[in-house]
Amino acid sequence: MERRFTTIVAADMVGYSRLVAADEVSAIDRFRLVRQEVIVPAIEDAGGRIIKTMGDGMLIEFASSHVALAAALDVQRKMHKREGHRPESEQLRFRIGINSGDAIIDGDDLLGDVVNIAARLESLAPPGGICLSDAARDLIPPEFDADFRELGLQYVKNMPAPVGVWNVKVEGVHAEPDTPAKRSERPSVAVLAFENQSSDPEQDFLADGIAADVTTELARFRSLFVIARNTAFSYKGTQTDVRQIAHELGVSYVIEGSVRRSGARIRVAVTLIHAKMGATLWSQTWNREISDVFELQDELTRAIVNAITPEMGANERALSLRKATDSLTAWELSQRGMAELYSYTADSYQRAFELFHAAANADPNFALPRAQLARWHSAIVVIGRSSDPVVDLMKGIEHANAAIKLDDRLEDGHIAMGSILGMMRREVEAFQALDRAYALNDNNAFMFHARTYVHLFQEDIDFDGMEESALAAIALNPKDPMAWGFHFMLASARWNRDPENGYLAAQADIEAACSFPQVEYFPLFVGAYLYVRLGDLDRAKHFLDRALEKRPDLTKEKWRTAFPFPTWPKMVSRLEKELEVLVSLGLPSN
Repeated sequence: MERRFTTIVAADMVGYSRLVAADEVSAIDRFRLVRQEVIVPAIEDAGGRIIKTMGDGMLIEFASSHVALAAALDVQRKMHKREGHRPESEQLRFRIGINSGDAIIDGDDLLGDVVNIAARLESLAPPGGICLSDAARDLIPPEFDADFRELGLQYVKNMPAPVGVWNVKVEGVHAEPDTPAKRSERPSVAVLAFENQSSDPEQDFLADGIAADVTTELARFRSLFVIARNTAFSYKGTQTDVRQIAHELGVSYVIEGSVRRSGARIRVAVTLIHAKMGATLWSQTWNREISDVFELQDELTRAIVNAITPEMGANERALSLRKATDSLTAWELSQRGMAELYSYTADSYQRAFELFHAAANADPNFALPRAQLARWHSAIVVIGRSSDPVVDLMKGIEHANAAIKLDDRLEDGHIAMGSILGMMRREVEAFQALDRAYALNDNNAFMFHARTYVHLFQEDIDFDGMEESALAAIALNPKDPMAWGFHFMLASARWNRDPENGYLAAQADIEAACSFPQVEYFPLFVGAYLYVRLGDLDRAKHFLDRALEKRPDLTKEKWRTAFPFPTWPKMVSRLEKELEVLVSLGLPSN
């Protein structure tokens, strides 16, 4: 299939059907004259060609993006001069979108994403305005005289990945681009250039490098809207107030930082600010020895991102809970659902389920709530709260597939898919899904957490792999409300590697899991097991009572069949004596 690199312009008349309905003859005649006197001459003068026409719209090919933009500006200026004297409702105005990339050649026609994205960009442009992609903008020479405004990543119809979009100012056109609401729904963040507090100005590269890397890594989280580096860095060296910067960039969060190098040591301080509230949500300082600058830069970037993302997630969930239900958007509904899921009670699970469904219904093209529904179905199976694990796993597969179809670059969909496939004993496919998630975002703790379950559900458990994945999840997101699960899976790996004596190695991890207020019932129950083994019945009773508070319907018989993985009966059978002791301490038999 033959391809060529090209630039596509998509143009469409605004409100043409309405004008035709009002005065058919006049509207058609005016459009014919505009095409003859404005559109065609501009295309011919720039060496372009019309690929196809669609009623009042057209697709045009140009040899380069700057030639295409020059022609588009010429058209819009002439149209404004020609139509500006009329009432706005009677004006003929075009929206124009421009994109560059490889096109598939089909005779005289051109096909592919480069064409589709140009058409989507046209729909984002204001009447009389122009939007172009990052790909087209990058090819515009610096000397080109135009007023560009970056709109950042935008989710456009039928495109799984967001597209970087720019608006081009046209004289006389004051309307704002019609950008999708999803951008404003999601948490938005700008990473400002880090301040070099060293005496050596040559160290600017290190400060800039860390800030740029943090920007890149945060952008891998599809639930975040991250302002491009060049835009955020434009404030470098200015005394602009953070709240003003946030207002100008349209973001809720701002990240500031400083770097100080002294000899062989470096100090990096980072602050996360919720600009609209004027509140510092989190701050941290790292002190390191410099041996390899680039290795250090990678280490600090990872540490900063792993600290920031949980704080932002917790804040978003808290904000969603404060808002009136009838005003919630799809994003806010999904965050409220996560807050309920993290409560780990029977009632909260049901509320989470309802909220995820509400989010998916509010925006059928939003992949995140479908991934969250897949996670919900897998979670209730994993924690032993499913009334029909087979049905829940099949529904989970359905939602995971829907999430991936909507947005293949959202790692959450692949993580949920991997978890479910692991429970279905489809180990190879499960790890393939999780490898895809890792390639998209290796900073997601739940990807590693899911790997622990894939190991656990196999006949021959890879305890080393399970332990390694659990440690990685803890390192990435130690403060997440779900982190009790990370510690519990680490304890499970260490205990089951040595069934007779491994409980001693697992003790600290079980205690860590049970220290979380949101912990589910089963780590508490295993904690009760542990202290029976240790001969501390008072402590065992404490953990048992907490488990029964979380799961009032728990009995000895329900525990024996609680989890659907193949090694579970063997694990339970090894602890029959301890189970009988727990019955004597208050665990119901049936």
